[in-house]
Amino acid sequence: MSTHNKILLMIFNCLLLLMQGQRRVEKQEVESYKKISGLFDAYPENDERALVFVRMFIDKAKKENNYKKQIQGYEEAIYYSKNIDNKLNYADSAITVAKKFNDLDQISRAYLGKGIIYYYNKRHYKSALEQYLLAFRFSKDSQDKYLKNKIIYHLGLVKSYLGYYKEAAAHFEESAQYFEKSIKAGLHPNLRLNNESGYFNSIYRLSTCYKNRQLFRKEDSLISIGLERLHDTKELPLEYGYFQKGKGIQLLRQNKLGEALKYLRLSEKILSNKQDYASLTAVYFYIGKAFWLKKERSESLLNLNKVDSLASKFQFITPEIRLAYEYLIDDAKQSGDSDKQLYYTNQLLNVNNIINSDFPMLSSKLHHEYDTDTLLKEKNSFERKHKIGFIIFCVSVIAGFILLYFLIARFRARENELNVKYKELSEKFSNPQSPDIFNKSLSVSLSEKNGYSLELIEEIESKLKNFEKNKKFLQKNLTIPIVAKMIGTNRTHLSNVLNEHYHLTFTMYLKELRIRYITNLLLEDPKYLNYSIDGLGKMCGMANRQVFSAHFMEINGMRPVDFIRKRKEELENNKT
Repeated sequence: MSTHNKILLMIFNCLLLLMQGQRRVEKQEVESYKKISGLFDAYPENDERALVFVRMFIDKAKKENNYKKQIQGYEEAIYYSKNIDNKLNYADSAITVAKKFNDLDQISRAYLGKGIIYYYNKRHYKSALEQYLLAFRFSKDSQDKYLKNKIIYHLGLVKSYLGYYKEAAAHFEESAQYFEKSIKAGLHPNLRLNNESGYFNSIYRLSTCYKNRQLFRKEDSLISIGLERLHDTKELPLEYGYFQKGKGIQLLRQNKLGEALKYLRLSEKILSNKQDYASLTAVYFYIGKAFWLKKERSESLLNLNKVDSLASKFQFITPEIRLAYEYLIDDAKQSGDSDKQLYYTNQLLNVNNIINSDFPMLSSKLHHEYDTDTLLKEKNSFERKHKIGFIIFCVSVIAGFILLYFLIARFRARENELNVKYKELSEKFSNPQSPDIFNKSLSVSLSEKNGYSLELIEEIESKLKNFEKNKKFLQKNLTIPIVAKMIGTNRTHLSNVLNEHYHLTFTMYLKELRIRYITNLLLEDPKYLNYSIDGLGKMCGMANRQVFSAHFMEINGMRPVDFIRKRKEELENNKT
């Protein structure tokens, strides 16, 4: 063979090897995503051991500029992350990449995913609603009906939470019709399961809307459909648990207490296993109510206190939670336990404060950004047909000016009231009349009547002064037995001295110490003015921002956010 032909043959072989190698690389790249997925698919939800492999998946997608795989990777990271803030960070990353990808469906889905985290994991309904509305906006022109109906379903959840049951029912009816039609024979098992889940969740939520509107026949009909079609189904255990709960509530309403408890107990088992603590909290309430009606008080209180425990731990706020505290307060009154009555009353006030602050804010946001959007479409169509847009515009402007005037007047009145209150507090703390913050008094006859010597009272008072001086009141979860042990006395002596000598309950005593401590800090050191409300609450031993805000308002007569704002304004004015 000539030298020329040998060279041509070598070039041909090299090209052939290169093409084969390229095909192998492409195949390996495709397979490697599958292989990496196989490494984390077996892990359960919230198991962070899977994140090592998920990050490998994301890193590979980043190197290859594969936006679709990056989004998939971030969705997997959300699923396996246990920390809620990390879930939100991954959700933000998915949104960023979806926008780079410039795919409206992916953007809509990413916003929906973030909203779901806020709704189910953080229970921040305002934030969840904002994300759902963004998802709805980006899905308007989408051809993906599954995605659109999933968003409609989640908007229904928020409306139902707000108490707009008729409007929420319309959402659930729409999503239920779509998902039911989409359950077709021959469909891929995963797609069929998704549609079945969407259908059963929609009719269950619809049944709760009917229940709250007292349309009990419609509610009972949907519960029966759910139980009949989910009978012996292991693929959708959570949905099956919901319908067991619904059936239990139905029977409870009919005063069939024994049967109701069977369904509620089964629902409890399923929801506990699936860690759906929000629904589980409601189930504990209804079990507690059933035992209450059966006059089995100890069993009832056991379950009602589980409601309090889960509500305090996860900050779930639902109508059932409020009713649970009414039962607990009633029991404390009947048993004459003033400490429990005070505790449950404070818990109920906390629940009411959250509901009163959340509902107006959320309902305003909902009507402003969702319903108004739909109404504007109808208005524009009406204007084009009848040419009366100018009249509508003028009416809107006039109404807007009236509303603005009212809001300004209301704002000024409130600001004047806050200025007076802040001035009073500032003078009170800068010019104390007495180093003793408590108005203590106890006559000799009263101490003798109660069987306490003045020496014992003075001893406990001295110990309390050391307790206050060493700022031990800043510790969390303090109770009267704990403090009594800390200062070397018993709860009876301590309670008596606080009630008769300090004229305070133990709870009020702690509130006074903690709020005075934090108020002094805010007045004396400007750095604390930049702390979050959560941070300030934790500094003085309080459970959360809601409790801290409520106690600050009770003691000082104004909210901490207003006090901080007024203090900053005062410091700024002093500079000038």
